[in-house]
Amino acid sequence: MAKGRMAWLDVTKGWAILWVVYFHSFTCWIKPPSPIGSDFITGVIRPETWTGLPPFLYSMGRSVFLGVSMLGFHAVGLFLVASGFVLAQSAVRAAAKPGGVAWGSWILHRLIRLYPMYWFAHLIYLISPFEARLEPVDWRFAVSLSGLRFLWIDYNFFYLNAAWWYFCLIIQLFALFPILMAGLRKLGPIAFLAAAIAIGFFARVYLLYLHPSSGQWVLGGFGLSRLPEFALGIVLGAWYARNPDAFEDWLLRGRGFLAGLLLYPIALAVYQIPHGYVAVDFLTGTACFLVVAGASGFWAKVPYLGQALALAGSFSYGIYLVHQPYAIHFASFLKEKSSWVAVPSLLLLAASLAIWGGYLEKVLNSWFSPKSDKPR
Repeated sequence: MAKGRMAWLDVTKGWAILWVVYFHSFTCWIKPPSPIGSDFITGVIRPETWTGLPPFLYSMGRSVFLGVSMLGFHAVGLFLVASGFVLAQSAVRAAAKPGGVAWGSWILHRLIRLYPMYWFAHLIYLISPFEARLEPVDWRFAVSLSGLRFLWIDYNFFYLNAAWWYFCLIIQLFALFPILMAGLRKLGPIAFLAAAIAIGFFARVYLLYLHPSSGQWVLGGFGLSRLPEFALGIVLGAWYARNPDAFEDWLLRGRGFLAGLLLYPIALAVYQIPHGYVAVDFLTGTACFLVVAGASGFWAKVPYLGQALALAGSFSYGIYLVHQPYAIHFASFLKEKSSWVAVPSLLLLAASLAIWGGYLEKVLNSWFSPKSDKPR
């Protein structure tokens, strides 16, 4: 079973990264109506087929399966909450020590931990076979190496490996983190979170309606558009650092899971409200984190499965950076295949890509810090 003080967090990230990998391969196999679309009821649930209990149960089971498969992108919000959580609980503890936090060296240290694996993923993309190569290697490769994919955003944000857009977002939020921690200390958790939500929502309103821009800015090209999820993680991380037992008691013993379960349908319904997209990423990210993390305490106790999920979570960064070109390449062979063939194959593919990405990150970590485990 998974062990350690925050084994639940690694299990949470393990579920999330496997969900992302499965989602990217699943949507290369088929693209049914999404649960966030108004056509999901007519195209997938199809109430007119409920002529008895068996058809009703089949419809519900199929709808849940397709819904969960198509909502893998919600894990992005989960990772934003988790990132804020990890950084904040570490910073609060460091601030309590003599000397506090040296923010200059803190940011440099984080960048040193982020960029080598990011660059390594570019090298793997160039030399590895069996990857989808949808665009040529050109001048945009240098922009991609910088991580600043918001430059000439329409050309660079999804260039080569579309999943790399998240790196551009996370380095922006990391750069803002010292300012955010100062805001948390000055305002307190409730006022800080309210201010972060207000700033994030205003950024989205501006980009969506006041000055309509590319949706890539809202997705993450402009870091403030995803500030609410990150700020929620900061508040939760600060709570954990000061009172870990109370936090875990709330999150892992049913209350956090129940809160997320109740919030999720509300979050999905907001997609259908005019201008609801301003709030959906924050709502779905919050619900996703609470549901997956709330259940992680259970999964962490399952022998072998908990350990495997925790291992995937501890190497989730490497898995995220390398998986998508492989997912597209291999899943393309499953088109026109039945679900009885495709779904088990996609699950096996997700597990295989997790092993591959985790192995690459472990290799890189051994080069940089051969006598230490992968940093959390």
